[in-house]
Parts: sequence; C-alpha cells; structure tokens
Amino acid sequence: RRRVIAEEIMRVLGCTFDPSQVGMFLWGKIPDKYNDVEDLTEAVLHKARVFITPGFIFGNNGRRYIRISLCAKDEKMKEALERIKTTIKQGI
Repeated sequence: RRRVIAEEIMRVLGCTFDPSQVGMFLWGKIPDKYNDVEDLTEAVLHKARVFITPGFIFGNNGRRYIRISLCAKDEKMKEALERIKTTIKQGI
C-alpha cells in the first residue's frame, strides 16, 4: 500500500521511476524543469511541509534524484500525498 502511495507522489511531482525497484525506498528522477534536486525538495519541504530526501546526499550520481522512504505509516504517506497535491495545484 505504501509503495502505491509513493508511486503516486512520484507521478504528482513529475518524476520518472523504475516500477520494478525493490526495497524500503523508491527512487525517482526529477523533471528537467528543475535546475537541481534542491529546487524540488526545498519547495516541497517549505510549501507542503513534507521532507523528501534529495539523492545527492548519497553521492554525486544522485544529484537529479529523490528518494521516498516506504517506512512511514499509510496514514502519514496519504497525508504527504495530499499536501503535495495541494502544493502542486498552487504551483511550485
């Protein structure tokens, strides 16, 4: 269930991802409209109040990627999705 929610967050943010990924995290590549991953993650953090991990903290290869943890409870994941949807409608 959490995986489905995380995939929806990726789609709402316009990120591409490999649906065959396995594990406790979902990685996605950010859209080209962002100069770097911080443009997206900072906007989501400050406007939607949701923290999404920027991939660069795991090394240079992650600089155009985000990582969503699948470890949060379903309710928190759903809340994050709704906050992000509202923020996207308002424009980030």
